[in-house]
Amino acid sequence: MAININIDNQLALQYSFKIAGAKRDLTFTDECALDLEKVQLEVGKITDEINKLDDTKIDEEDVESQLGFISDLYAKIRNAIIPFFDKYFGDNAGKDIYEYCHESTRALSVVFGKVASYLDKVEVTSSKVVEYKK
Repeated sequence: MAININIDNQLALQYSFKIAGAKRDLTFTDECALDLEKVQLEVGKITDEINKLDDTKIDEEDVESQLGFISDLYAKIRNAIIPFFDKYFGDNAGKDIYEYCHESTRALSVVFGKVASYLDKVEVTSSKVVEYKK
């Protein structure tokens, strides 16, 4: 008795997301995985930078300086995420998604996080295993 299993039908490597009112297709390759990891690391470092801030030192700055500092951090986050979306969802997709999010870097980060959470789960699913008995 032979058991035939079609692995091809079990790999989830092609994704279709609906983001900013448009269908966005992506094939999860090694290059995509590395780019995804790069963005996650960059955003993580920026977040760490925020968490390590010396509140006393920041509080000594005037409000305009504080806002400028935060604005620069938001720009760094956008500059990490938008090129990823452009590369994998098409030219200007990152800008379109950012504008759809009402130019909110936080919302853009959430969208990226949702995409990343799906891509981080590439695996074989047993529910798609088909067994054939002879």
